[in-house]
Amino acid sequence: MQPASRLRRYVRAELVHSEASGGPEVLIVVAGHIMVERIHPDGSHAPLAILGPGFVVGISRGLSPDDDPLHSYRAHGDVIVIHLPAPVVFRTLSSEVLLWKNMARALSKQHRQIVTTVLDQLTGNTRQRLAAAIGGLARIYGVEDGTRRLRLRLSQDDLAAMLQVTRRSINKEMRMLEDMALIRSEYNGVVVLDLPTLRKLGQSATEIGA
Repeated sequence: MQPASRLRRYVRAELVHSEASGGPEVLIVVAGHIMVERIHPDGSHAPLAILGPGFVVGISRGLSPDDDPLHSYRAHGDVIVIHLPAPVVFRTLSSEVLLWKNMARALSKQHRQIVTTVLDQLTGNTRQRLAAAIGGLARIYGVEDGTRRLRLRLSQDDLAAMLQVTRRSINKEMRMLEDMALIRSEYNGVVVLDLPTLRKLGQSATEIGA
């Protein structure tokens, strides 16, 4: 499978792959993070999730290339990605049943993480949804600094797009979360000061929406 693979480096906001063009590919995130975006029929893009090292995407599109919806993948900061042609991946997996089993187990774990994060972002008021989004993303790809606080490279524009609210609303709720000593805003970033309390606030949104 190595001769068919490509290792590429991307800078922030650069397009990694679009399912709307080119052949189906399987992507493996080696370092950094990618933003997953849904492509609407009118061509607009809506951010869905941020995925970090070890995540594999493109398997479902490779299995059912004509199914909707389409997604695109964009660099969220500097990122290194392995590109693999989907047909080559499936031929390799089909040669050994155990490979399919291991792949299914890994994808199932990834799917649970993504679905939980996205669903938490859809229920409750804006503050609860924001807390759920930051808490979920911190759990998936937050980086500890010297004080063991989690640091996310995430702008208010990113959060507004993911939650489909105005940047003004995000700015207001970010200030409230800062007043509660849960986070600290930085330029194009967020520092999580109290992850357990932040996640508890976000989880209350799921309870309200249940």
